Formats: sequence, structure tokens, C-alpha cells
Amino acid sequence: MLILIVPRDDSSRIPRIDYIAIADQASTSTGNEIIAPPIKEGWWSNQAKWFGNPVDAVPRFEVGFVGPKNEYIGMTHAFEVNPTWLALSLKDVVLEKNFSNPNSDVVWGIYRSSEVHDPVQTRDYMWVASLGTNAILLYGTASETDFKALSTSIETALKGN
Repeated sequence: MLILIVPRDDSSRIPRIDYIAIADQASTSTGNEIIAPPIKEGWWSNQAKWFGNPVDAVPRFEVGFVGPKNEYIGMTHAFEVNPTWLALSLKDVVLEKNFSNPNSDVVWGIYRSSEVHDPVQTRDYMWVASLGTNAILLYGTASETDFKALSTSIETALKGN
């Protein structure tokens, strides 16, 4: 009898991505000021990518953030957004309320899926801010507190640009 054992620890096999370096590189090569907000202690990025020539014609930077308890927030920073693209991005959710952080001019539309999914899907909960012809979309399974913290970080980064 032959028995094979492959010992492994319980750590994640998903690599941590330097999303700030990827955003900086994409900003330099495209001329777009891509937002790469600092994230809370214990959070990390699992993916980051620039889509410069997508089929839907809206260039964008997409990044994923994972929290210490496997919470997730995805962020899309889209450029030259058109109403059709935005409507398609929000097709499965409805506006629940608007939110503004203290001392901020940015208004976030908070959207929820009208259908309850079990388990919750990544785009069942979304925050959207329109910034001129650009937009930032946040979506995921994290708490409202985590979304508020990331939105504040994004707004601080916007002031720095």
C-alpha cells in the first residue's frame, strides 16, 4: 500500500497584489489619474488590472480588496463613462439611498439587489460615485462600515490628485 501525504498550512494560496504599483504604472502609460486608495490594516489586494480597450469602450481600472475575515470589496475606477455603461453596471440593483461623508462634496449612490441571494453575490451591494465623466463603483460583501472607510480613503486620494 502506498500513501501520499501533502502537508499544507491553512494560509491563502491567492497572491497579494501591489495594486498601487499597477495603478501608478497604468496612470503613467495612459495619462488617466487612477485612484489607488490606501486600505485599512489587515486588508490586502487579490487582483488589480487596467482595461484600456474593453469591448464596452469604457477604459477602467479594477481592483479587489480582501479583509481579515474574508470580506470583499471590489473597486472599479471607470473613465469617460456613458449612461449606457452605467445603466448596464447597475442593471440588477436599485437605488436605496444617497450618502456623503462628512466635509465631502462626493455623493455616493448606495444600491442593493432587489433579489435576495444566498450566498450573497459580489454585486448585490454597490456604492457609485459620479465624478464628472468618470465614475467609481464599489461592490462586495463587506459591511457598510468597511464601505464607508474605503469611500473616505478614495475621497482623500481624490483630493491629493
